Amino acid sequence: MKNSKYLVPKPVPRGLSNSKSWTAVLSLAVVYGVFAAVPARASFWTSSAVPGTTGAANDSSSVTLGLKFYSDAAGAVVGVRFYKGTSNTGTHTGVLWSATGTKLASVTFSGETASGWQQANFAAPVSIAANTTYVISYQAPRGHYADDQYYNWGGLSAAPLHISGSSPGVYMYANSPAFPNQAWNGSNYYVDLVFVPSGSGGSTKYSISGKISGTTAATVSLSGAASASAKTDSSGNFNFAGLLKGTYLLSPSQAGYVFSPPTRSVTVNNANITGQNFTAAVGVQHSVSLKWTASSSPNISGYRVYRAGTSGGPYARITASLVGATSYVDNTVSAGDTYYYVTTAVNANGLESGYSNQAVAAVP
Repeated sequence: MKNSKYLVPKPVPRGLSNSKSWTAVLSLAVVYGVFAAVPARASFWTSSAVPGTTGAANDSSSVTLGLKFYSDAAGAVVGVRFYKGTSNTGTHTGVLWSATGTKLASVTFSGETASGWQQANFAAPVSIAANTTYVISYQAPRGHYADDQYYNWGGLSAAPLHISGSSPGVYMYANSPAFPNQAWNGSNYYVDLVFVPSGSGGSTKYSISGKISGTTAATVSLSGAASASAKTDSSGNFNFAGLLKGTYLLSPSQAGYVFSPPTRSVTVNNANITGQNFTAAVGVQHSVSLKWTASSSPNISGYRVYRAGTSGGPYARITASLVGATSYVDNTVSAGDTYYYVTTAVNANGLESGYSNQAVAAVP
């Protein structure tokens, strides 16, 4: 612990070398000027948008609800968003479709809140062409979905995103996700997407794969140019497909296990990446308690916590959803390793601040 560096405000470590947990304090004081979505992410509605009708009380049927859209620029669809009322229960599945009904990607929502906007990211961003119609959808297995009829579609735009047609809100009744191509009274079902316009990296897709020895039940998190997670198969193999060029960080985890190396940084550039292997071993459970000062910016929705195995990153996000408080406990650390933490703040429009200062925790 003598080599650990704690930044302002100075904390008092709780316990020394025989302790399994202690406190590292991160100071986070961001202002609106540092908020920047890089690359810029686009959605039709902000997180503060609320439908006039949050639940269709007279419809409890399983139905797929969607939105027809196109983009002025080529890019990638990162994930699906939808507004959820308290009666819209069950397992929700998001799908991206071509205009003719070809399923391009799907994802099952997890960690949902009781109501409000929900988001699930695809395993990898899905490239789409410019000026081409697509459909983003989710399945409400028990109905009670948001539905504003005769919606003012003419006033909706989120350049480079645009709605497609005069009645872009679509639906299809089915017991499983189905291509929605029916419209009703100009309804808006509050289905949305997260879109990233293409940069200089192009839109060709690649893959990253590897194997974990010592366990067959690990989860590998991908962060960086895209965010995703994958379970290892019965032989310990994992694979992330459909990735754009960029730098990614692989982070394996499993309760009760430590991994060597703890992370791997991978740069994808014109080729698939293979052989990203890890070794798992049963380890002693340790934890790190993190605390930070609240952002002074208005309309903060929550915080994200990132971790790295080397000072200065690259950092991998370790919180699946926004943290509403100004503290977090990391229970996935290993004895003998040193970890570097930063946090970011996310505002109501979904924009994320830059990193806070870095805090360091050396696990005894």
